[in-house]
Amino acid sequence: MKNVTSILLILLLLLLAGQSNASYWFKVTGISPITMMPNSEANFTVSVKGLGSQGEYVELRFLNKSQGIDTSCDKLIKYVFPTGTTKYNCTVKSADISPGNYSFVVDVAAKGAPSGKKTAYVNVVAPGNGEAIESRLNQSALENQSQSIQGSEEAKVNLTNQTAATSHPAAGPEARGTPALGVMPAVLALLLIMWRLRR
Repeated sequence: MKNVTSILLILLLLLLAGQSNASYWFKVTGISPITMMPNSEANFTVSVKGLGSQGEYVELRFLNKSQGIDTSCDKLIKYVFPTGTTKYNCTVKSADISPGNYSFVVDVAAKGAPSGKKTAYVNVVAPGNGEAIESRLNQSALENQSQSIQGSEEAKVNLTNQTAATSHPAAGPEARGTPALGVMPAVLALLLIMWRLRR
């Protein structure tokens, strides 16, 4: 009976050791430039990068919005792979506000992840420059479209690289570095077994 209890204790410690290595960390790394007129809408893209060892569903949160600015996204929650970048397509609406610079903060919310916020700036221009603003908005829309196409291709490449890395892990300098935190409970469990066997 003591041997069974010892084995179960060891298995539990090994399971906890594996769990302690997982880390969740996501950060907003880019927000496309936003230029618009009062009483209008503009599209923008938010890029979120996974910096931890685990992927997770990440929700965007918009904070500290300037008065007269409102934001929305097609999808507020998307899965972000570790070391991968996910793009969120969003829209900003302006009320009848004066031309000038406005801002809001984009933050991420995910299980066990710290804050990874970034400030977005909105340039509201006077409606008198109709053609120049229209061409600038069209150019911005084209840039957003090309970025979203490029982002989906990057996500496919990241997924392929991640699958290859998991099936054939490389023994680089990181693999030969300091042991992870989960090694200590496993070593203690082995010492406990050896001590029990000697008795």
